[in-house]
Amino acid sequence: MQHDTLLTAIRADLPDAEISLEGEGCSFTAVVASPAFAGLSQVKRQQLILASLNPWLRTGELHAITLRTYTAEELEQARAAQATGLIMPG
Repeated sequence: MQHDTLLTAIRADLPDAEISLEGEGCSFTAVVASPAFAGLSQVKRQQLILASLNPWLRTGELHAITLRTYTAEELEQARAAQATGLIMPG
């Protein structure tokens, strides 16, 4: 599975998203911040992304993906908390 393929798939449904993607092979971690997440639960946010990746999940080409989803404001707060040592990166 290629990084570019995943990024393109997520951006197709969330064009304004800020995306950070790490991993290789069939296992990845994605941090996605999008205005579209405002007012949505974590489950709904993840469902939006997983729907974009469904073709590769069904075939097993993408086996595992860890998702961290934020609005822009939430991401800024998380980064600030991490910078001050209040939370550990994970």
